[in-house]
Amino acid sequence: MLKRATLHTIRHLNSKIEIMDLGFGQHNQIAGALAQKVILEGTQQQEAQLDADMKAYDDLLNDEDALERLRAKRLDKLKAEQKKRLDWQAQGHGRYMELSDTKDFFHAAKTSERLIVHFYRPTTRYCQNVDAHMEKLAAKHLETRFVKIDAEKSDYLVEKLMVVVMPTILLVKDGKVVHQIQGENLSEMKLKMFK
Repeated sequence: MLKRATLHTIRHLNSKIEIMDLGFGQHNQIAGALAQKVILEGTQQQEAQLDADMKAYDDLLNDEDALERLRAKRLDKLKAEQKKRLDWQAQGHGRYMELSDTKDFFHAAKTSERLIVHFYRPTTRYCQNVDAHMEKLAAKHLETRFVKIDAEKSDYLVEKLMVVVMPTILLVKDGKVVHQIQGENLSEMKLKMFK
């Protein structure tokens, strides 16, 4: 019974797919032919899907109303992005600024969805290196506001946020500190990742 089914399969496949004799026996030829058939069917399905997609795009190009709706939708999206950029710039995004006091910190955390805060001490040389990197990042990432605070003038924040090592960088999202990077964790190698 099995041989009859196998021979039937071979005859059926022979009618559609040419079987090559590689000298490995009939079972390998059957498996190879079946694999070839499956691959061919998969390729034909992908080709049919591509043809359907191309037809849909051609239909879209011939439909002026649909094109106009797409243009309007894209224009609305660009306007919203531009408005968001202008709002960010008005809030201080795009430049690296120093906050003068605790009130400024809380205002910045409240108005900016993403905030990076560098707590520094003027006498710590390494803080100047961090400043240089922060300035570059602020210009590249308009979606995030970059600020610095003199730790010696912000005792309340230093105590509440447990800033003990200089420099310390706080990552604030939606008004909450989500991560803190301190001193020795800010090695030159890690700062290169910021670039």
